[in-house]
Amino acid sequence: MSNPTGLRKNTLGLFSLVFFVVAAASPLTGVVGGLPVAIFTGNGAGIPVIYIVACAILMLFSVGYIAMSRHVTDSGAFYTYISTGLGENWGASASVLALMAYFSIQAAVVSMLGFFTHLFLAQHLGWSLPWWMLSMAFTVIIWVLGIKRVEIGGKVLGVLMLAEVAIVLLTDIMLLVKKSGPLSLASFEPSVFMHGNLGIAFVFAIAAFIGFESTAIYAEECRDPKKTVPRATLCALLIITVFFCFTSWALVQAYGVGQIAEVARQDPGNFIFTITRHYVGQWAVDTMSVLLITSLFAAALAFHNNISRYIFSISRDGLIWKELCETHPTNGTPHKASHAHSMLLLLFLAGMGSANVDPMVHIFAFGSAIATLCIMVLQVGVSAAVIVFFRRTPRHGNSGWQVFWAPLLAMATMGVTVILMVNNLQLLSGSDSILVRFIPWLIAACAMAGYVMSLKRRVRA
Repeated sequence: MSNPTGLRKNTLGLFSLVFFVVAAASPLTGVVGGLPVAIFTGNGAGIPVIYIVACAILMLFSVGYIAMSRHVTDSGAFYTYISTGLGENWGASASVLALMAYFSIQAAVVSMLGFFTHLFLAQHLGWSLPWWMLSMAFTVIIWVLGIKRVEIGGKVLGVLMLAEVAIVLLTDIMLLVKKSGPLSLASFEPSVFMHGNLGIAFVFAIAAFIGFESTAIYAEECRDPKKTVPRATLCALLIITVFFCFTSWALVQAYGVGQIAEVARQDPGNFIFTITRHYVGQWAVDTMSVLLITSLFAAALAFHNNISRYIFSISRDGLIWKELCETHPTNGTPHKASHAHSMLLLLFLAGMGSANVDPMVHIFAFGSAIATLCIMVLQVGVSAAVIVFFRRTPRHGNSGWQVFWAPLLAMATMGVTVILMVNNLQLLSGSDSILVRFIPWLIAACAMAGYVMSLKRRVRA
């Protein structure tokens, strides 16, 4: 039995936690959708190096993040870290941005899931079901799994994640084996990776890591969180980096340094499928189409769990209705928080469907852009919180590199990344709508609203 206001303890091990994080990053979706665009709009054949640079910057962030995770164990993650380091008012702002980020990406991923399932059913079975109905059906399934014991979701994510990674690696290996002529390492030469628009390439590369930070969300449910959370964070970062760096380098071999960008530009939607068909076969393309759907499902389930635990944490701290911090009496999961945001998502999908909103051009474009920018702003805030927290904490046992220099460098580099994202939001979102320009102002307004609500709450108290 579970404490009605406590998550089930000692449930997740290292591998389950890594599965949650990597599944949220949705590797197959990133390869099919993001990588071709990063190649032809960014630095072309030099993109493998940019993934390494993105990893290095996130490693800098992780130094302070991991140091603080040994002192703060709470499912609120970003919200709790910022609240502990910078104060409750900034913590309230962080909670609004975190919920905004994860709900936006959840809506984006579920909409994309319904859209690709609609295409698959129409092509293979001749069924023409509306995308939003399919998205709502998937939401209900995810809702049910989210209430089950968290380790069940971890096993589901593990199977789906391994399958999607396997099909991409199969394409990579077959490409390298069947390619005529010697393999080229030109992608790692400065004259290649310094070519093109490095800023845009970096924005797309760092977006591929969104979700890696969610290890701390499961801290209360981990076995030995002071060891499991840091290890899972580093493992997830390295896995995502190696996967995208190796895959992007292998794809360069298919067309060569000089042609890869132009080929990706001509048909980015089928770029990966064309290579897979040529080097592996049509069966692999069909399998990849199915696994693209399961990849999106896995990401949606991972983000569902993230949202539930964020709502649970801020409810427990009194920022929203206390009833939402109750946990399932048997499973120990935040079931009332799960009910709340699942119902909101169902209403959102029904509204978007009835208004004939395009799931890709509008929902996915705006949702992914909002989420990516919010997460980066939160990472800047966490880096600042780490510095302030350890300045106030005597005898913490960490080096100056861990608690000051690394977080300071992370704050600076991520601040630059935020500026790059704001300047390239239309490209990042894939939408040319003028409304995209207002996303930074929307995020700033929501953060300020959280701060003001916290001030008023403290005055009433």
